[in-house]
Amino acid sequence: MNKLMQELVAGSLACGLGFVAQAYPAYATGAYTPIKTKIYKNVPYHWNGQSSRAYLWNANLTKRQHRLAHWPVTTWYVSKSLKMTNGHKTGIFYKVTNAKKSMSGYIWKAYLTKGALAKGTYPAGLIDSKLNQSLINLFPGAIPDKQLQQVAEYYIHAVNTTEPGDTYYEYEGAVLGADKQKKVTGFTTYTAAPGAYNQLRRNKVSFLQFEKARLQKYLKAEHKTFSDFSGWSIGAYAFPKNSIFYGIIMINLLPPMTK
Repeated sequence: MNKLMQELVAGSLACGLGFVAQAYPAYATGAYTPIKTKIYKNVPYHWNGQSSRAYLWNANLTKRQHRLAHWPVTTWYVSKSLKMTNGHKTGIFYKVTNAKKSMSGYIWKAYLTKGALAKGTYPAGLIDSKLNQSLINLFPGAIPDKQLQQVAEYYIHAVNTTEPGDTYYEYEGAVLGADKQKKVTGFTTYTAAPGAYNQLRRNKVSFLQFEKARLQKYLKAEHKTFSDFSGWSIGAYAFPKNSIFYGIIMINLLPPMTK
């Protein structure tokens, strides 16, 4: 990975993409109390990606603590199943904690799927092949590559800074090997600047217009154009429109390897 890419990725990882650690306080109508409880021995589950409005709640379901979409690949360990009611509504919630025990709370069972996510797999809805292909099409003559695509999609883990396991760099090296890793060039449009993605997320500009303009800025700084990568291998990932990280992308490019 080149120096520019290292700086860009390191910045995003160090900042946790700028907002993943924020809590989202909001209050439900009426406190819930458990009417039936079942004990579990820290059974692993993960967010199934079915709703970007899924939350981790406090004990009586009156306060939202975190949005699950901020932690898309976290393993949640279930210690209890509770049937809870506020006198008007009733539902089943799981008491959960993450691996480092830095977060704990209650999640509606319909938002979780049993088992930890396998490395390199993601909740349904986090991969939009059309968006990814539109990024690849910006680079005329570049050749789609499965390994580079696999590594680009692993950028999803950059928003999950508390989960133990391979770092982005370690995963990149494991997939590509040392020789390719040294030669791969990458770009991400991540920035922590306030309001940087507002135009896109408010539908004031198209996805392709937004990303092309930002990529052109990075390429210009390197005295490059999109056409300079003809014949290179490419992989590209874009957080989809239903993601809270919409607008952030990762592109990996690898020059032809001599045999």
